[in-house]
Formats: sequence, structure tokens, C-alpha cells
Amino acid sequence: MHSRKLVLSSLFFMLLFFVLQACGPVTSHYVTVEDNLLRGDAASADAVVQKNRDSYGERNEVLYDMDRGMTLHLAGRYQESNQILEDAEQRIEDLFTKRVTTEAAAFLTNDNLLPYEGEDFEKVMINMVRALNYMYLGDTNNALVEARKVDQKLNLINDKYADKKNAYKEDAFARYLAGILYEAGGKQELNEAWISYRKSMETFKEYAALYKTPIPTIVVQDVMRLTDALGQQDMASEIKKEFPNIEWRLAKDLKGQGELIFLSYNGRAPRKEDNFLDIPLSPEAIAIVLATGNKNNDVKTAARGIAAIQGQVVRIALPKFIPQRSDVAYAEVSLTPQGGGPGVSGRTVLMEDITAIAMRNLDDRILRITAKAVARAAVKKLIALTIEKKAEKEGGALAGMILGGVANAAGFATEQADKRSWRTLPDEIQVVRIGIPPGTYDLQVKYIARNGLVIDQKVFHNILIKAGEKKFMSNRIVR
Repeated sequence: MHSRKLVLSSLFFMLLFFVLQACGPVTSHYVTVEDNLLRGDAASADAVVQKNRDSYGERNEVLYDMDRGMTLHLAGRYQESNQILEDAEQRIEDLFTKRVTTEAAAFLTNDNLLPYEGEDFEKVMINMVRALNYMYLGDTNNALVEARKVDQKLNLINDKYADKKNAYKEDAFARYLAGILYEAGGKQELNEAWISYRKSMETFKEYAALYKTPIPTIVVQDVMRLTDALGQQDMASEIKKEFPNIEWRLAKDLKGQGELIFLSYNGRAPRKEDNFLDIPLSPEAIAIVLATGNKNNDVKTAARGIAAIQGQVVRIALPKFIPQRSDVAYAEVSLTPQGGGPGVSGRTVLMEDITAIAMRNLDDRILRITAKAVARAAVKKLIALTIEKKAEKEGGALAGMILGGVANAAGFATEQADKRSWRTLPDEIQVVRIGIPPGTYDLQVKYIARNGLVIDQKVFHNILIKAGEKKFMSNRIVR
């Protein structure tokens, strides 16, 4: 009787463990969020995220903060966005401290049970959004603080992956945005701006190979402009040789003018789905389990029958990104003086392919994720085998077959990948910079699809541009 209770108790707790492992945050609300953004109603999109606060759960507080920080940003509630993104940043720092002491214990735990702390590029994006919030609030000094945080984070990421395969070690758009912010800080920051623009240009060269992202002309032009302004003639000659077909822009050409920096947030971020694989347990996978068993007495005991599971099929779930590509090719941005006269226009260019970065970043980690998933599946198999043998010994072959079958079915049915990601981000970010005399303008934005047709347009009135000002504006289009 005691053994029978032990078997049933073991099965109950194993099933409970599997169910807990399968728990992930509710994602159904993203459909409503995206529908509101499609209609241009960022305030309602933010209200949906806020209403679903409890569905994120304690393990996903960072994810909630990132989602809400972006919807507040889009709704124009910049101070609130900054506060909640600051909370996200602090939570991430706290989680890093805790993770260092719990990594070994968490090895056999489904990642959905671990607190979400964001991907590397998402952590950098937090400071980029905060910097833009400050610029919209007219607070250049605090925007520069965020730019310096971006620099620190990217340096840490470089150190972190110095000896590892990882594509995301730099962020070209983050470096470029930092350059604009340093430049907005005045002449004393011009050298820092030049360094940031240069890093952006060099990173875009890497992007061409990693993400198929071309080097934007405006990045090279801004490097050229500040190289000239700082009197670095040798460097200017090198850039001219490397990019002979790009028009040279001089700092004096913008003297007395203001500037509009327009950001277009296009489409929807990629979403994650389960990629189920049924694979036989190899000796290598079992070796991982045995190594893990040295730190886990239950697994170590079960591992005595390790030969019994070699070659048996287990199901693992790996995350895979599903692109949700924008149909926008570019946006035509026109500024028309309210008092009449000729206007100025420009065309946005791709500066940050978030989907490509996210997918490549996951590809770089997939082998590590797979090894962990296989080890976890092997442990499930071992526990199921142990329950089956105990049940068979106590209740006969039929009891062993039934309980073993239930345990194995639970292992298959509840396997789930970690599908968490910052879903309120766009698919990509495009940018245009337009130099223009000071004045009040009407701004028209036409979104051109990849087939050449106009798919949407927006008009903004009473846009005041001051001499020497770098005015940031943005719009989100979910198409």
C-alpha cells in the first residue's frame, strides 16, 4: 500500500510539474493591441495592455513593462513611458544578479518558469525608446544620458560574446541615434557624435552580411559632414574613396537651419511559435543528463536505468520566430510652409530591421536551447520510466503500462517552448532627416507599398521648426 501511494504521489507531482512547466504568459490580447494600432489608436492599445496586467504574471513583469512602455510611447505619454521602462531596466538588473546564483538549478526547468529578462537587442531598445521620449519632451540632457547607457550596454554585449558565436554585438541604429543626440548636445559633444556615426557606419557594413541591410546613405553623409566639421582631412579622403558616389554634405550647408528627424515604425514584430521535434535520445544527450544528475539526487537515482531510454523518442519544443513583415517600402515625407512658398521633402530609409535581428539572434542561440530541451526531455523520460517500474512492481504489468503511458503522454502533451518576446515593437524602423529653414510647417507622410501604391497617409499641422533645432517626430503604421 505504501509503495502504491508513493507511485500515485509521484505521478501527481510529476504531472503538476509538467503543467507548471507548460505555463507561459497569455498572448491573445496582442490581436486587440495590433487592431487598435492599425486604426491609429495607440491610447486604446495601451489600455488593452494595462487591462491584461495580471495575465502576464510575476515572471513576466519585464515583458509587461516593455510592452506598456512602447504603447505609452506611441500614445504620446512620454513621461509615463520613461518611468515604466526605467522599472523594466531595474528589474533586468535585479534578475541578472539572481540568475548568476540560480543558473545551475534552473538547467532542468522549462524557461517559461524563469523570469523573462529580455533579449540583448530588447535591452538596448529600452534605452533607445527612453532617449526618444526625452527628445519629444525637449530634454536633450537626459536623452544624452540614455545614449551613454546604450554605449555602455553595447560594450558589455561585446565583452559578453567576445569568444562566442553571436551576431548581435552592435546596434547600428542605436549608434546612429546616439550620434544625433550627441550632436544635439552642442559643439562640446561633436567628437562623441562623430565617433557614434562612425560606429554606426562600420556596424552597417556588418549588417549587410548578417541581416542583408544596406548601408543608409544618410549615415555616410553624416560621417562625412562631421569629419569635415572636425577638420579631419585625411579621414575625409578615405571616406570619399570608399564611397565615391555619395554626395558630400558640409556642416556649413545646415547653418541657420532646423532639422526634422522623422521615424516611421512599420509593421509588427515577429511572434514566436513552438517548433516541435520528435528525436531519439542519443548517448550525448544522456551524458548531459548524467552530468546534471550529479547535482540532483532524484535524477541521479533514476539514471541507474539510463540504458533503457537510449534510442527512445522524446518530444522537444523549440521556439521559432514567425515574421510579420510590413508591406511598407518607404514613406515620402513633405514639409510645406504654412505661409506659402516651396516645401522640402525626403524619403525614409531602413535603419533597424528588428525582425531580422530577432531571428538571427535566436538562430545563434538555438543549439544551446536545443541541448537544454533534450536534457529536460530525457529527465522527463527517466521520471516516467521510474514511475512505470514502481507501478509494475506493485500493481503488475497493466498498472505499469497505464501509469507509464500517462506519464509519457504528459511529457509529450505539455512540452512548450519559451515564446516570450517584446511584441509591441514594430517590424522595422525607417528614418529620414530633412534640413529646413526655421518656420511653421504642415507635414505630410505618404506610405508607399512594395508594389508602388500609396497605402496610407498622415498629415500633421503646425509643426514648428526652430533654427539649430533637431525636432523628432514619429508615426506607427501596422501594415
